[in-house]
Amino acid sequence: MKRFQDENKRAHHFANEFQVKCPKCGTKATIKRTFSEKDQYERYPIRILKCPGCHLYQEDTMIKYKATVNQYCCNNVEKVKYESQLLNEKPQKIKVKCTSCNQIKEFVPRIEEVHMCFKTDENNIREWCFNTELWYQKTVRGNVFWAYNEAHIDYLEGYIAAGLRERNSQYNGGKTMVASLPKFVKDARNRDKLLKVIKEWKKSYK
Repeated sequence: MKRFQDENKRAHHFANEFQVKCPKCGTKATIKRTFSEKDQYERYPIRILKCPGCHLYQEDTMIKYKATVNQYCCNNVEKVKYESQLLNEKPQKIKVKCTSCNQIKEFVPRIEEVHMCFKTDENNIREWCFNTELWYQKTVRGNVFWAYNEAHIDYLEGYIAAGLRERNSQYNGGKTMVASLPKFVKDARNRDKLLKVIKEWKKSYK
């Protein structure tokens, strides 16, 4: 009988790399977590999306800016109103024509950050940075079985294949990843189907 002992890993232990479906060409792409050289204590992770198929490259979250003006110009009766399109950079000032005095004036705009994400299938499991679909996911008896990457798959396989599943009594930091797994993954009746899916996944990268 195969035995599995919980290593007390949580989902974030596997979240340094995601295998995803490229939102541009549909082939397998990778999202990796890295840190800036200036970030010595690794407090601010940067996510980088790369696709070897279409050479898509996207660094960190996609943020654009909207500049708006809603201010008085030459009188206190009519306001000058303006709303920009989505911009790549924050403008310090905006030139807008005042309809009262018919002159172009400079205004300090209000800046709104707009977080963009790729449009993907909302029925599929997606990661949270770019909203891309996870590459490894399969519907099993009405439930979506998914994994972040190969290391995640190996860990899931060890748990699912085991007839004896042991918890680590020394861990008191809340629920581990396997303890948080949905019931259909824990159900021994689904073992063969889930292992078949894992076998198919492994064939795709070995």
